[in-house]
Amino acid sequence: MSKYKLRTLRVESLIKLAQSGDKEAMNMIMVKFEPMIKSIASKYYGAWAEFQDLVQIGFVGLIQGVYSFDENNNTKFSTFAYLNISSEIKSFLTYLNRLKNKVLSDAVSIESMFEDYSEDSDYYFEVPSETDLYQSVVYNYIFERSIEQMKEIEKDIVKMWLDNNSYEEISEELNIAKKKVDNTIQKFKKVANRVMKYVNASITIGGK
Repeated sequence: MSKYKLRTLRVESLIKLAQSGDKEAMNMIMVKFEPMIKSIASKYYGAWAEFQDLVQIGFVGLIQGVYSFDENNNTKFSTFAYLNISSEIKSFLTYLNRLKNKVLSDAVSIESMFEDYSEDSDYYFEVPSETDLYQSVVYNYIFERSIEQMKEIEKDIVKMWLDNNSYEEISEELNIAKKKVDNTIQKFKKVANRVMKYVNASITIGGK
């Protein structure tokens, strides 16, 4: 379907197309709801959470909302989207808070390692670029959120896989068939990749 025709469709029709895999329909929805996302994000951003970070996470909430929306629930999508976007941003802020506490805790541990440090000592630290740091935080958050939606045994499988365990090692440790391991990993990849694909696109759509 052409972009011109998509622009004439109601949001409900765009949602059905997006749920069936229409990328242009999803992009159109993202453009339509970008002002709502930015409005919600502006209420939360501060020293520890950049505005643009929250905008990108807002898109995550919108995308998840599109895929989970059911018109039979008699709820307007705009209301459903608002709640999903707000909830996702709050979850991300909670995640950042946990990350901040871990960073501060690690900093104390590192400081104790260098009690004999002097300015003449040869210590060098490689500081990650803002892009690398941003992608790491956002992508790790998306991974965590993807895992949260899975069953307990599936969570264990994915966590072991992310720790570089082989299918055979996971199968033996959890006493399950390798086919179950493979199916779970493929399910995780599908969920995470689907969201990340549109988050990457939103950097262009909402990154102005």
